[in-house]
Amino acid sequence: MKFEPEKRESRAVAKPPPEALQRVDGGGAWGPTQFELPAGDGKNITAILVTALAGGLVLLAIVGLGALAYFELR
Repeated sequence: MKFEPEKRESRAVAKPPPEALQRVDGGGAWGPTQFELPAGDGKNITAILVTALAGGLVLLAIVGLGALAYFELR
C-alpha cells in the first residue's frame, strides 16, 4: 500500500526581530555571532592565549599518557 505525501503550504517558521532592519554589521538579520566579535583594538590576545594553553594541556596529557603506557607495557 502506497500513501501520497500530505500537501502543506509553506510558511515562515521564525522571523528576525524588528530592530534587525537597522543592523548593517556581520551576522545577518540575527546579529553577530560570538565568532564575529573581535576585540576592540583588533587583537584577540585573550582568545589566542586561552587556545594556546588549552592546546598545550591537551598535548601534555597525550605525552603523559603515552609515557605511562610505554613504561607500563615495557
